[in-house]
Amino acid sequence: MNRRHRDVLNIILNTDEYITGNELARLCNVTIRTIRKDIKEINDLLKEYDVKVEASIKKGYSLSKANKDIVKKNNIIRKVLDYEYIIETPSLPIDRQMYILLKLTIKKIITIEELVEALSVSEATVNNDIKFVNKWLKRNLKLGISYSLSEGITLNATEKEKRNIISCVLAKRINVSTVSKYWSYLFEENDAVTAVKDIYYIVSSESRKHNYYLSGHSYQLFCYEILVAIKRNRLGFKLNELDEISYELMEVVSAIGEKVEEQLAVKLSKAEWLNLQEYFMSKQFLNGTKFKDSEIEVAVPIVDDYLLVLYEKFKIDLSNNLDNKYKLILYVAPMINRLKYKHCISNKINEKLAKTHKAEYKLANEIAPIIKKKLNLDVTLTDLSYITLHLVSMCGMWKYKLNTIIVCDYDESILNLIKDKIQNIFGERVQICGFYGYQDFMYEDEENLKSVDLIITTSTIADITSIPFIRIKPEIEQNDIDMIAEYVNSYDNRRG
Repeated sequence: MNRRHRDVLNIILNTDEYITGNELARLCNVTIRTIRKDIKEINDLLKEYDVKVEASIKKGYSLSKANKDIVKKNNIIRKVLDYEYIIETPSLPIDRQMYILLKLTIKKIITIEELVEALSVSEATVNNDIKFVNKWLKRNLKLGISYSLSEGITLNATEKEKRNIISCVLAKRINVSTVSKYWSYLFEENDAVTAVKDIYYIVSSESRKHNYYLSGHSYQLFCYEILVAIKRNRLGFKLNELDEISYELMEVVSAIGEKVEEQLAVKLSKAEWLNLQEYFMSKQFLNGTKFKDSEIEVAVPIVDDYLLVLYEKFKIDLSNNLDNKYKLILYVAPMINRLKYKHCISNKINEKLAKTHKAEYKLANEIAPIIKKKLNLDVTLTDLSYITLHLVSMCGMWKYKLNTIIVCDYDESILNLIKDKIQNIFGERVQICGFYGYQDFMYEDEENLKSVDLIITTSTIADITSIPFIRIKPEIEQNDIDMIAEYVNSYDNRRG
């Protein structure tokens, strides 16, 4: 069983009638022969529910409305496909490598023989995986692995660094099934989502109460980081108390801490919450966030210098619009924290995207030498890509007609990119009336969604809504635009 089975079933679930094998193969980046094999294996898993993906030589694959209702009602995608994916022995190289890395945060020494047995692969394959892990650690976190032929492998990292490794692994793809799979490597528990639910409500409520609005992925990752701290404390892996604490807890983190400890009947040290505060301030924040002056005092002069450079070198004046400066500070302030503490962005965008906006990417690069000179920090390609999108998306608002919400767990730049592309292409035909992170949407009262005609989403939501939706890539490519256009045109025809 692999994650592709989930994707195949979701695509079929989201198709009104039939989808061809060729189209499925293209969307999943595999051969049509692999799709046929996948359909057979999916049907084997669905037998006990008396559900079957129907196949037609001429039309392709489909699910009847009755079968779609059964899949949604029984939550089959999560209960069956996700469970199979989570409990399977790591087979893909990336899963084996993350297994090794995460196990090293738990065990002081792991022998090669243990890994060979646990992963059911050869010693040569294990050694290759270890080399990859070591390169990844050195490149991203300036850490490494010690290798002894007689004893095995050891991770050279402090407890704080191990927490950061775990955070970076979870951030790679923060969806339900992948997080649950990696969670099982760490704590031998399969249901990370249920465990983190109470924390999510607290973090979401308290952060907004204090005027901090995080991207959906950031909310999720921060909740997992809190739960990791709790679980590692219970296992005896605690952060050392700081000899000299030079700063205090922010109101928002203190409020989150009090409620989490009360709700889960736990007690974490101040050092733990200060470490979590560093993670909180490294997240991606959305419009409406009101930083304190002390939280952005480093970012403000950098943004001022950057805007000045844009004007002096390119005669582009973005400073006359306070909203432009605010959006840049909103990104740059947490970016500086990420660079300083080597924290990771969750579900980062495709860095190649920046190259499709060459002019804006050139402008974005001007911030790198400023940060290098002032802070001696190197801006990553990922951060330059996000800044590129901020520059692309700095424009006004339009009015729309088709009531549409966007479900997106990426940061403000992606939200703006999606929103602005839609507005530029469809004009007044579409009215974007709300934005949701995946978790917010999943827990939203149906009554509040009654007026929604269409959902444009970067997440898979087929199993949690009956509202028409179109799933797009965060980069919103031409194929995504075509799908939206097809729906908008058909909607106009129905209304006409």
